[in-house]
Amino acid sequence: MKQVLLVACSILTISTFSCSQIKVPLAVATAFNSKYPGGTDVKWGKESAKEYEAEFRLNGNNVSANFGSDGAWVETETVMKVADLPAAVVAAINKNYPGAVITTAEKLEEPGDKLLYETVIKVKGKKKTLELNADGSLAK
Repeated sequence: MKQVLLVACSILTISTFSCSQIKVPLAVATAFNSKYPGGTDVKWGKESAKEYEAEFRLNGNNVSANFGSDGAWVETETVMKVADLPAAVVAAINKNYPGAVITTAEKLEEPGDKLLYETVIKVKGKKKTLELNADGSLAK
């Protein structure tokens, strides 16, 4: 059974590695395939000199995940419907930015079970990006 799993992981790693737009270290491709075995349409890019970003589809959603060059997972961003934002997040935006329209929303996951919501709002003709905790408080 272990051999079958090893062969399957190797095939996934090789297919992800060979379809990449850039050369991705094996540790990164292996970590990605382990964390997101159902990811499809994977496109790789570099976030920085030591960080790789995979943009892909998972369960019908657009997702991006970042990994260090050693394969360590850094963060995942999942595009979501504005209507699916937690009520506390929407309430905080409405309270602090009266008349604002939320144009985009993403769920941000980071190591240590950290969960944030990133929104882009348009208020008085200007766009602003916000990162909020699930309770509506500003992150950072």
